[in-house]
Amino acid sequence: MAGEPDTIVTGLDTLAERWERAREALKNEGLGPVIVYASGALGRYGLANYLTGAFPDPKGAYVVFGSEVPPVIVARSPDERLRWELYGNALVEIAYPTGSSHLAVLERVAELIDAQRDSSPPAVSAAGGRGLPWKDHHHLTELLGVASLPDVTRLLNQIKRFKTPSDLQGMGSAMRVAEQALDRFVAQAYAGMTELEAAAMIEAMLRQGGAPTCLVYVSAGPYLSQAPTERSLEQGDVVTVFVEVANADGYWVELGALVGFGRVAGDRWTLAEKVVDTLRQAERRIVAGSQASGLACELDRLVKATGRPAFGYGHGVGIDEEPPVVSRGDHTPLEAGTTIALHPSILKGDMSLAVANTYSLHEHGAVPLSNHPYRIYSIP
Repeated sequence: MAGEPDTIVTGLDTLAERWERAREALKNEGLGPVIVYASGALGRYGLANYLTGAFPDPKGAYVVFGSEVPPVIVARSPDERLRWELYGNALVEIAYPTGSSHLAVLERVAELIDAQRDSSPPAVSAAGGRGLPWKDHHHLTELLGVASLPDVTRLLNQIKRFKTPSDLQGMGSAMRVAEQALDRFVAQAYAGMTELEAAAMIEAMLRQGGAPTCLVYVSAGPYLSQAPTERSLEQGDVVTVFVEVANADGYWVELGALVGFGRVAGDRWTLAEKVVDTLRQAERRIVAGSQASGLACELDRLVKATGRPAFGYGHGVGIDEEPPVVSRGDHTPLEAGTTIALHPSILKGDMSLAVANTYSLHEHGAVPLSNHPYRIYSIP
C-alpha cells in the first residue's frame, strides 16, 4: 500500500482499560498485587508489555502490578531508563534497587509488593513455559513471608486475548508496516540475489517503517520454517516470504506471501495456487465457538489432499504470541474478540510452500488484516 504507515501510541486510556480488566479478574480470584517476570525471549514477554506499554522488554525484567498505582518496572540500574523511555510509556513508573546485585532487584520488588499488600495474597506471572526462575521464586517467598506465590499467568493471558478497538488499530498499523515492506521488496527484488540478501532487504524496510523487532524468512524451497541461506533466488523459483513484525507499541502480526521469479513450472505454480486456496478455505472455517483443535482437523484435511504440513498451522497473536495453538491437542474455543495467525504449508515431494495472514475474529467469521497473501507476486 502506498503512503506512510499509520501509527498509534499506547496511551493512558488504553493502559487504564487493561489495568481495570486485570484488577477486576485478580479481585474475583481473591488475589492482591502481582509480580510479572519477562524473560525477554520472543514469545515470553507479552504480559509485561501488555501492562506497561513498554516494548521491547529487557531480559529478566520485573514489573509490579498492584491495585492502586500504575505498574512499576523494576530496572536493574538507572542506565536502563533511556531504553524504557524510548520504547515505553512515561505514565508507567520505573524503580531501581539500592544495590547492583540480582538479590537487590528482588528486594526492591518485595518492597513494592509490601507497600500495596492488603489481606489478599500476592501472586506471580511468569511468561514462557518454564515460569519464574526457581531461585527467584524461593527468594521472593522468603522476602514476602509467604509459603508460595500463586501463578496467574493463565488468568492474565485470557484477559489479554480479547482485543479492544485500540488493539485492533495497533495490529492494523503493524500490518501496514509488513505490507509496505513486502511491496517494496517485490518492486526491487531480482533473480540471482540470495535468500539472505532478500531477508536483509525486507528487514531494512521494516526497520525504516518503525518496527523495533521482526523475524524475516525467505526460502526458495522447500520451506520448513528455516532461516534463510546463501541459496540464490533463480528464474523458475516460487519463493516463500514470511514476516513476523511488531510495531513500537508491541503489536505483533504475521504476513506470508509467495513470489514467483520469471516463468514458473506448472507443478510449482499449481502447488502455490493450492497453498493460497488452502488459506482461503481455512479462514472460512474459523467459526466463533468452535475449537482450535477442530480448525486444525479441517486444515489437516485440506493440506493432506495434496501433501502434508511442513510445520504448525497457527496460533493466537496480538501482543506477543497467545493461546490457542491451532493443533489437534488444543481444545481452546475460538472466541469473538480475539485475533489469530494462520500459516498453512504444504510439503509435496521436494517442494514446500506456505502463506500466512492475521485475522480478527467476530461473531460471523474472521476478518483478514491483509489481502497480500491471496495473490502470487511475479518478478520478471
